[in-house]
Amino acid sequence: MVPRELEDDVNSRTVQLVRLLTELGPDVPEIARRLGQFKESVRYRYKEKILSKGFAVQAAVDHERLGLKRIILIVDFPVTYRNYAQAILTAMSEVTYVVGFARSLIGGEYVVNLSVPTELVEEVREFLLGLKERGLFSLLEIVEFDWARTAPMKPEFYDFDTGRWDFEWQNPTPEDYQAAAYMPSQRGKFDYADLLIMKELQMDANRSLKEMSEKLNINYKKLAWHHSAHVCSQKLLRGYTVNWMGTRYDYNLEKVLHRKHRYFAVDFVVRDVNEFETMTLRQQIDRLPFLWGEAAGRNYFAELAVPVDYVVEGLQYLGNASSAVKDKTSIYAIDQTEAARFTIPYSMYDQASKSWMYDKDELTKKFEKLIVQIKIGVS
Repeated sequence: MVPRELEDDVNSRTVQLVRLLTELGPDVPEIARRLGQFKESVRYRYKEKILSKGFAVQAAVDHERLGLKRIILIVDFPVTYRNYAQAILTAMSEVTYVVGFARSLIGGEYVVNLSVPTELVEEVREFLLGLKERGLFSLLEIVEFDWARTAPMKPEFYDFDTGRWDFEWQNPTPEDYQAAAYMPSQRGKFDYADLLIMKELQMDANRSLKEMSEKLNINYKKLAWHHSAHVCSQKLLRGYTVNWMGTRYDYNLEKVLHRKHRYFAVDFVVRDVNEFETMTLRQQIDRLPFLWGEAAGRNYFAELAVPVDYVVEGLQYLGNASSAVKDKTSIYAIDQTEAARFTIPYSMYDQASKSWMYDKDELTKKFEKLIVQIKIGVS
């Protein structure tokens, strides 16, 4: 039997490793240097405690740096289209900046995340409203935000040996805790090659530049220069994510893989918030180690995954945190088996004009045809 003090020491080293992973990505030599440990030891711990547990490490793209604005849709479909909802939303990911969606367990509506170029927001809004007028949506609510972020893992609350969280709901953090500071970035410079690199790192940050070069059919030296001079120097990434939920998209199987029944996923939406309300909400929500993603501005959004052992405590906590704004709050219990995430919308970037694309009229025609095809299939 391993003495408890040694177990604690091993877990504390893993916590240190994860903190640096979220900053540097899987750069084992640099992590080893900062920790003052042997590379072989760090690499072994990374493989044993992170990769072998099914935790993907993925790049956290700075969407504001790319000129992208977060929009969340609350949508539902008429009976005619309900069986095709996932196919329709997946098709929208390829042409209209959808980066993820999830279905509510109770109401059946979908919470849809978009990252839309700022200059195209109104066109996208008009397109979506047009789809509702044509009957594709029975419900459409468009909620806009100034910024969005992926929250880093709080590894100090997690036991990497047992796979369990240890969290005190009644006293989650010190009294002087301040909400995580987040300032939206200014739009930076980037090109199509940069987007391809970020897309690959979003899928799997363990991919080497050599592997990316071969897959993307881009000269290695050119790719390495783009990675160094643009992606890194222009700070197009806001660190990395250790996907502790275990949910990932298998790009070989073309299928979303989930760890069933380990976490209870919740989307938390508060409309029309002022600055004080936003800060109050963030001071409460950001304390939780179960926060996955967050967006704020004129509205507030949080995406959480609460361990099934803590579902009651989690819902009670959210209820208390939103008590002052309860009339503006919706909490959606999410069906993770009907959820999907996509990478940044790289295919919507035009290399020639060096700008994001959107042909609203052409897309409207395509979706009109899709609506007709679905109706014919149903009948």
